[in-house]
Amino acid sequence: ICNIGFSVLMPTVNLLPNGDVSTDWALSTGSDVYALVDDDHTGNIATDSSYVSATSAGDTFVVDLQDFTEAHSSIDGVQVVVKAGNNGRGRTFKIRTVLSNASPAAVHYTEDSATQTASIGYKTITFTNRTASGDGDAWTNTDLNNLRLSVEAEAHSGGTTRCTYCYVIVTYTEPVSADNSIFFGT
Repeated sequence: ICNIGFSVLMPTVNLLPNGDVSTDWALSTGSDVYALVDDDHTGNIATDSSYVSATSAGDTFVVDLQDFTEAHSSIDGVQVVVKAGNNGRGRTFKIRTVLSNASPAAVHYTEDSATQTASIGYKTITFTNRTASGDGDAWTNTDLNNLRLSVEAEAHSGGTTRCTYCYVIVTYTEPVSADNSIFFGT
């Protein structure tokens, strides 16, 4: 008896911010929020020069996201990721995200992070992987190609909360092609 164990890795793609909708957050440089939060910063908060910052609870920014263009047979999950931090001694913050469509207007979901404590480095906050859109139906290209991400400093105990990166991970199943079939024979 042969017991072969394996796991199937689902392909993923990251949808990055590519347009501004609105902001209450201050920009570290330039005039575009999306340009400041569309790439990762691996250093500590003090050395980052590409971020948006909030000093009050309720401050919110909203960005449009790239379209989903992968060939697929199903869209299996959608998950928001935000990289944020506050390096003020003894400070805490919470992030609220809202994933919605621009047109037709529809909220897919709203989710709050746990309370985050101050740190010299950014914290990667990974929200729930959603297998269905807000109406409970399977995700569609129309859902994904009109996505907007809202990031709010839901709670803020002081200092400055910064966001340096945010995006949406889409997990999908590739289409099966007869040319890629594996045949076993004698």
